[in-house]
Amino acid sequence: MVEGLYNPWNPIDIIDINKNREYLFVGPKKKLNETEYIRYNIPTKISIKNNGHIIISSIDRGISGYKIFEIILKNDNEAHIENISKTNYYSGSDIMIFVLQILYRLNVKKCLLIDSSYIECDRNEFFRQTEVPLKILKLLKNRNTFYTNFNFKPISKINGRDCFDTINDIISDLYNITWDELDDIINAGINQIKISNNTGKNMNYNTFTIRNINKWKKYWNKIYESWINFKLKYKTLNETPFRSFSIFNEKNCNDYLGWLEIYSYTFTNFNKIIYYHFLNKNYYIPKIKIFNKLKDIINNVKWINNKIISQSNIFNQD
Repeated sequence: MVEGLYNPWNPIDIIDINKNREYLFVGPKKKLNETEYIRYNIPTKISIKNNGHIIISSIDRGISGYKIFEIILKNDNEAHIENISKTNYYSGSDIMIFVLQILYRLNVKKCLLIDSSYIECDRNEFFRQTEVPLKILKLLKNRNTFYTNFNFKPISKINGRDCFDTINDIISDLYNITWDELDDIINAGINQIKISNNTGKNMNYNTFTIRNINKWKKYWNKIYESWINFKLKYKTLNETPFRSFSIFNEKNCNDYLGWLEIYSYTFTNFNKIIYYHFLNKNYYIPKIKIFNKLKDIINNVKWINNKIISQSNIFNQD
């Protein structure tokens, strides 16, 4: 049962976070076509755990099935954002703004999160995973992620360094991969399949023979189909394949994700492939090592905001 109202945009509102309670978090007031309305209206629960952590979370759940938001207050100065989930009414950005305003009012100095965002994308019968991690795709699109827009920095779990510049250097390298470079290896693979089908000869990658050859042929044919479709749609629009990610979105995601599996599925399902031996020649997957370096960095960072500011500049209190 909701026991009170709390507007984190109203400087005179006070909330007691040291008791298990339910609030209706609201605010700020806005106007649309001369009609006044409250931007946020989210039933929220405060829970005190045995370890002393305070959980502030929505009662309702978002489209993903997870809570719309969940914050863990580890101490007076540090919080962890456990979840941000969009709804039919609030976008992910809406919820992040809402959460940061709550943390600002609670005088939290440091906030961290782990990026587990994903998009839903229709796939083909070979690549069936429909929930696709969004973090690398967002980096390829505009050199930042959802969280960098809110002053979060990628800090290495291993050495505590800010990885932002390293990530940008890698993205620049990937942007320089040419259409011809990917064309060469993908077409060579298709031509080798034709020869293999006619002669029954084995096919090699790195120094190993491809054992599950029938699965691999299906895989490469899907790569080829995706690549041909991608070139027809985007080659005239962008200088290089990876620069084409500038127009990536959830609606056209399948145009990209098929051929991009050469950098992901190849590496995880066929003994960590670096190159193939097609047509008596070694064909290296263009810059596969730095692509994998990017994945390693992104999978081993935590996103930290050390300067939580008021969101009133976005939603001014009327």
